[in-house]
Amino acid sequence: MKILLVAPIDETVPPVAYGGIEQVVHLLDHDLTARGHNVTLLASSGSVAASRLIPITDEPIERPHNDREAEYVTAIKHQAVQRVATVLADERPDIVLNHSWRVLDTLTSYSSLTTVHFPLDTEPYRSIFLTKKHAAYISISNAQKRDALNLLFVATIYNGIDVAAMPYSGQQGDYLAFLGRVSPEKGLDIAIRTAQRIGIPLRIAAKLDHVHVPWFHDVILPLAQRGGVEFVGEITASQKGPFLSRAIALLHPSRCNEPFGLAVVEAMACGTPVVALNRGAAIEIIQHGYTGFVVDNEAGIWTAIKNLHKIERSACREHAASRFDRHRMAEEYEKFALAHLAKQ
Repeated sequence: MKILLVAPIDETVPPVAYGGIEQVVHLLDHDLTARGHNVTLLASSGSVAASRLIPITDEPIERPHNDREAEYVTAIKHQAVQRVATVLADERPDIVLNHSWRVLDTLTSYSSLTTVHFPLDTEPYRSIFLTKKHAAYISISNAQKRDALNLLFVATIYNGIDVAAMPYSGQQGDYLAFLGRVSPEKGLDIAIRTAQRIGIPLRIAAKLDHVHVPWFHDVILPLAQRGGVEFVGEITASQKGPFLSRAIALLHPSRCNEPFGLAVVEAMACGTPVVALNRGAAIEIIQHGYTGFVVDNEAGIWTAIKNLHKIERSACREHAASRFDRHRMAEEYEKFALAHLAKQ
């Protein structure tokens, strides 16, 4: 197949640090190319493609800090969409595998599958996708698509990671880990309170966007001053493995209905169990009582931590390898792309 693979433009492909969607696109680009397909990657400048890259912005676009920056970013994103439209007309691919909602309106004349990487019970994403019912979609969990059953979902394909590249440790370390973003919906305050209550150090590797700086100062810093907390900062892709593999467990107390949770899978691949709130796809991704615990509230997290000795770290690794490996993901994208083309 001649495939155009469209990435978001917020980060490079692969991302330097935070950027789960871009990491998924990076693996798909390499693995679909390895499977013999003619893949062209459309992404921000600075990205690296397996065979061919067409930049659609001059640089990754960061979240704006003020109205003037917002106007500039909006203009750049509009230019990127126009660039995608031009490439589509020039390239005439067999299929577009799209991971950017911004280009949905340019795909109406082409065979395409758009992967939804966002929760569909949350604005603005719910409105964005529900007003674009012409598209064929791929969900990244069954929980995600239950929030928008009137969209055309042709498949559910779990995100994949490079399991073989994640360091496995059969021995737990001496700290709990939090990996992700500093924001109310990610539940960092829950993780801190839980770790302090049970008396285990918490290491926090997280990205702090400027929009959440007030919450960080008002909520997180006062909690951290009680002790037992270490801020590692935002870490690179190569640092994730050592950080996760040495932890007793990953705490994933997300308050929102996350449609997947890449950090959860990365932790399990390292042999590290996960304790999560029962939101979104957590119960699909984590095998409760076998690779971690999925609980209903903050008190349940505390109880789960006391039962982590029941989890075999080898079982976490095996679970990640069997369900969430990168090659399984590429195989499923290939299968459903071919099936979609056969129906055209």
